[in-house]
Amino acid sequence: MSETTKPYNEIDDYIAAFSDEERQEYVAAETALDLACILYHIRQEQGLTQRKAAERAGLKQQAISRLEKAASNIQLGTLQRYLDALGYSIEISVIDNRTGNVAGKTSLSRA
Repeated sequence: MSETTKPYNEIDDYIAAFSDEERQEYVAAETALDLACILYHIRQEQGLTQRKAAERAGLKQQAISRLEKAASNIQLGTLQRYLDALGYSIEISVIDNRTGNVAGKTSLSRA
């Protein structure tokens, strides 16, 4: 096989056949998983258990577990409270899907 030839991948073919709605759901799930991985790694780097991180944030351990399991419908307030307790904040960018231009950015900080 030459270096420029990609190996056949059934998953790529399966995803390519998604409807627009299915593709949007897939991207949302992928983003939720990415966020869950980031949250897990931040907590691990600080040597915290879910219970200790929850205590710092004033949340229940189950809330931390849901955040790290890519649960849907994460509330920004809960996410910011957790990240603030770990020394992080959230920055949100609104991006035009057609052009890639950033329409605006905002940072969330705990009041």
